[in-house]
Amino acid sequence: MFEPLGNVIRLRRQQLRLTPEKLARMAKVSRQQLSMLEEGSNVSLLFLTKVANALQISELPVGHLRVFAAPPELTQLIRVAEAIQDLKQANEIWNHAAATIESADSVLDELLTKAVDGSPATREAEAANWLARLPVADQRVLAETLRMIEGSEPPAKLPR
Repeated sequence: MFEPLGNVIRLRRQQLRLTPEKLARMAKVSRQQLSMLEEGSNVSLLFLTKVANALQISELPVGHLRVFAAPPELTQLIRVAEAIQDLKQANEIWNHAAATIESADSVLDELLTKAVDGSPATREAEAANWLARLPVADQRVLAETLRMIEGSEPPAKLPR
């Protein structure tokens, strides 16, 4: 029913008057691998694709199947799909960053409110107690926010 794959490759190479060496160079494959393909040995799909592209073959018999070349726009569609996935991941990161900023903002608001109310000594003591009760993660967020407000460079690692 179908011509063996190796014969299809050999016949097309001969139609184009290409030597095995020249085809191997065009496809950027080894001469030995090309010989194995023409003799009917199994080869990888990547290897087969390289040879088929060099021979300008858009349809190949593989077993009882026929494999057709993908339309040129398929590469662009794949790139767009990958870009969308990247954007989804970036969106998750930005959403997390926004939540962290929101948390730091509320912590800062609370600190400022406590600092403004009451006598200075009481305010400092209350603020220190309040800071000490904060979870470590919130303390780090607050420290980072205050550094940013102050305009100083944050340290490479936050103290534990």
